[in-house]
Amino acid sequence: MKMRLKRTMAIVLMAGIAVGLAACSDGTKPSEQTPVSGTKEGTSTEPADKKPVTLTFWSATMGYNVPGGIQDDPVAKQIEKELGIKIDMETKPSDEKLAALLATNDLKDIMVVEKKFAPQMKDLVLDLEPLIEQYGPDIKENMPPEVLEADKKLADGEQKFISGLIMEEAASPEPLWAGVYLRWDYYKELGYPAINTPDDYLQVVADMLKKHPVNEDGKKYYGFSTWLDWGYSNITHIWGPFRQGGTNLYGGSANVMQMDVKSFETTNIYTNENSGFWEDVAFWNKANRMGLLDPDSFTQKYDQATQKYNTGQVLATYTGWMIWGGNTYLQQSKDIYDQGWFGPLPMPSKGYNYFNKKYGQNNQVFAISKNAKHPERAMELINWLYSVHGSMTVANGVEGVDWVNEDGRYKYTEAHEKNKLDPEAVNKYGYYKYLNNLGLSKDALIPGTQVPIDISKGREYMKAQMEKPENAIVKEVLNHYGAELPEDILPPGQTYTHSEAFELAGFIPASEPDEIKLIADKLNNYLNQAVPKIILSEDDASFAAEKAKMIQEIKNLGEEKVFAFWDAAVAKGIADWKATATKGK
Repeated sequence: MKMRLKRTMAIVLMAGIAVGLAACSDGTKPSEQTPVSGTKEGTSTEPADKKPVTLTFWSATMGYNVPGGIQDDPVAKQIEKELGIKIDMETKPSDEKLAALLATNDLKDIMVVEKKFAPQMKDLVLDLEPLIEQYGPDIKENMPPEVLEADKKLADGEQKFISGLIMEEAASPEPLWAGVYLRWDYYKELGYPAINTPDDYLQVVADMLKKHPVNEDGKKYYGFSTWLDWGYSNITHIWGPFRQGGTNLYGGSANVMQMDVKSFETTNIYTNENSGFWEDVAFWNKANRMGLLDPDSFTQKYDQATQKYNTGQVLATYTGWMIWGGNTYLQQSKDIYDQGWFGPLPMPSKGYNYFNKKYGQNNQVFAISKNAKHPERAMELINWLYSVHGSMTVANGVEGVDWVNEDGRYKYTEAHEKNKLDPEAVNKYGYYKYLNNLGLSKDALIPGTQVPIDISKGREYMKAQMEKPENAIVKEVLNHYGAELPEDILPPGQTYTHSEAFELAGFIPASEPDEIKLIADKLNNYLNQAVPKIILSEDDASFAAEKAKMIQEIKNLGEEKVFAFWDAAVAKGIADWKATATKGK
């Protein structure tokens, strides 16, 4: 799934409000009210009595436009103050650039890469075990031993890589991006009709569009709008039925498999006529036949679709992050605060889960080049990124300037709350800038506590945000449902549950053999043409005929061979994960 984070800090924070925190499965609530005075805070904030050095750093993919070279924001300056290390960072990594580094053995001192590159890198990087032993106290403290053990499999039993973005306990539920997001004041106008099925969702949007064919500027409204340049999977936003059905996608570039996040049961999404893929295609076919789908959906790019959402021209979406620009537009250009978009509405779903990512996120790992002149200093920096103090600095800014610890209760300063509104806050103040390069995920709880690393995920902080004018529509929704925070709004009888599915990521191959990828590429090319065509089917009969034709053509292309490879790979990954998890207990 792709998600391009071309958002300002204000939009990021607004989206965070809609996700927030929820009660843990045991009934407790992560809160900054929980004292943490006994927990290990990590690296000292005192200046390091060491010779200053500059380390080169190959960054993970960054969600913001960050200039490369020596980093000089306050967070980088704090690292320099504490560790005596300046960071010379490659902020726009790519597979092509990495291939050039590997070909010339010109790796950066610190490398943060996807696990799929481990086979090519393992002879070019150091064994980290002795460095961790001497310079990695926070890694040893906060990294589950079974994760370190699993990482050794990437380099024939040596500790040459360690997983990043560890989240042993999630601070909040996984965002239900694949939910019901729509124009709330129009929904209220309809009398809050129940939305229990995708067909209910379509009917509500149709009724809203009938009452409101144009927006505040007199521009034509669309029910939904999608885009082409991310491929067929985002024409249909296939994570809708998958996530709502409690499944994740696997299977390489063609995503040939869905897996139940609880039972781990797998199915072929293209040849199984009842899969989430076919549910989704049917949804968009119905939307189109009802006149709800933007006709540009098969030609426009993501930026063009985003612009329509950001100027209030689209009523609804399955893709949660798309709606916040419309609210900003109404507030800033129309001075309208009590109208706008909200989601997710409480449609029954199997997607209400905590996804703990004990084995890391994004399949990424840290490594230190054999060419590094200061490997011990490189390990000190990596260790800092695994410390609670380092993680909180990256997530929240500099302690004492941006946030304070008052007897275990973390609070933002007035300066932070003012600074975060600056559209350039990421580069100017370092807020969230290095999130993808953390050892501990900012979305985790501080180990051994119920306190979020990211202060903005604290329940009391989130509740306070509801009183701000820009959250007037959110507050109205909360009053309607009798909830304190958006994440408390659940369908009757449903609760958040825990799923271990994301722990599998590090045990499943990150790539596929060339002969499998060749088939997958052909399959993707075919689907990019076939999916729009079937969505444009004019009636049930033509849809059924096109569906049968597509399934046969998919089989003819050899898709079942691709599925067989990934089905075996996932089965082995599940077995390896269970064995490792058992060993770690």
